[in-house]
Amino acid sequence: MPDRETSGTAAGSDVRVEPLTPPRLVDFASLCAAMGPNRSCWCMYWRHRPGERPAPNRQAARALVEGAPVPPGLVAYREGLPVGWVAVAPRAEYPRLNAGRDTAPLDERAGAWAVPCFFVVQHARGTGVARALLRAAVAFARSHGARAVEGVPGDPGTRARTPTASYTGTTAMFAAQGFVEVARRTPRGRVLMRLDLG
Repeated sequence: MPDRETSGTAAGSDVRVEPLTPPRLVDFASLCAAMGPNRSCWCMYWRHRPGERPAPNRQAARALVEGAPVPPGLVAYREGLPVGWVAVAPRAEYPRLNAGRDTAPLDERAGAWAVPCFFVVQHARGTGVARALLRAAVAFARSHGARAVEGVPGDPGTRARTPTASYTGTTAMFAAQGFVEVARRTPRGRVLMRLDLG
């Protein structure tokens, strides 16, 4: 997909969002290094089956970016520097997401994509980067034929906003983009939200 379909500056924002293609692996690596305790994940957690013993995450992520016909996510830039990341792909590409009690699909919605993971560098948090990434992820999914996009955000009203709880986004952020809650299976678990694209 041409970068112009997801790049550019959103209204009122200085964030540029681009697909994670091989030339941007160095920028993605810098974001992963900034993830603190999660720096070894390389955004592969949802892509593994529960109980699976996969290849090292860094190696698997590089192979995914270099070999996938569609980029597995988007990188946000501000003033030319990488400041955030969002994973976005067809739901079928996330076995662990599909197997989770709170995150499993509500139905067999054909053409559903998922946005299961965000990361924003600490100094850029609260400045609109995650919102810009979510907008771009929806546009990216739509441009690749998605019929719906789903997220599994946390609800700050039921669980503290720790990095572990917040890396899937928040219910308010998804609601602001038009997503609606379709399932809440446990009182303090992640909330399944969906945006139908027609």
